Amino acid sequence: MQVYSHHDKDGFYFVSQHWHEELEWVYAEYGILNLTIHGRPFVLNPGEFCFINSSELHEIKSVGESLHHAVVFNPGFLDFSLYDACQHNFIRPITSKTLLFPTFCSVYSPKVQKQILFHMQKIISLYHTLPACALLSIKLHILHMIELFFQEDYFLKNTLSSRGKDSLNKLKQVIEYIHINYTQPISLQTLSEICFMSPNYFCHYFKQEIGKTPIGFINEYRIEKACEMLSESKAPISDIALSVGFDNFSYFIRKFREYKRVAPKKYRSLCLK
Repeated sequence: MQVYSHHDKDGFYFVSQHWHEELEWVYAEYGILNLTIHGRPFVLNPGEFCFINSSELHEIKSVGESLHHAVVFNPGFLDFSLYDACQHNFIRPITSKTLLFPTFCSVYSPKVQKQILFHMQKIISLYHTLPACALLSIKLHILHMIELFFQEDYFLKNTLSSRGKDSLNKLKQVIEYIHINYTQPISLQTLSEICFMSPNYFCHYFKQEIGKTPIGFINEYRIEKACEMLSESKAPISDIALSVGFDNFSYFIRKFREYKRVAPKKYRSLCLK
């Protein structure tokens, strides 16, 4: 397991739609984060937390200066080497994805929110300071949180059907295709064929599951790749625009301002400070 702590001084932090087998617990220490999880938008205010389940599509974007922490671990981290009643009744339902963590902190009572926040802050502190027995203490805090969810009956049953899983897997193939081919022209026809859908239905399904249109997603991903190049190289901005798939420089500038709230040249100067 890992704890990723990220301070974003300029409000440019952005992680595009992705998924992973690991569970991810996010805590905003200060600043505001905009998250999209399974197509639903959430605003994470200072002192709030959320839970991202295994294989769940999600994206994270900062709004101004922020400090947030992400506790990330594979569900198998919870397994016992000896299979017992505890593993069967409490751990296996989580690792098999039969039970899901409720996403946002607003579903929990104020008392439970306070307890969860205590455990998350302790996990973060222990991970970064590593006192004696830190690793054991971290695992105990995670298990205490799981015990709390069971005691308060907060876990949700996973109701995703086999057909729903198949559609979601095809959608992930679409995202992988965009990640690989963003430098080239990408048509809606090509993306819809990956999902075996008509272009119109595909656009509706994509917006429902991702929270934005396919074109919007492609543009935002290309802008993020341009940001990486602006911060890592001195290449002309026009060359960068072409290299990430924009054949119209004016359109690139307009979209860059829309997503990053500054012009590319200003973005580069802020990154190089």
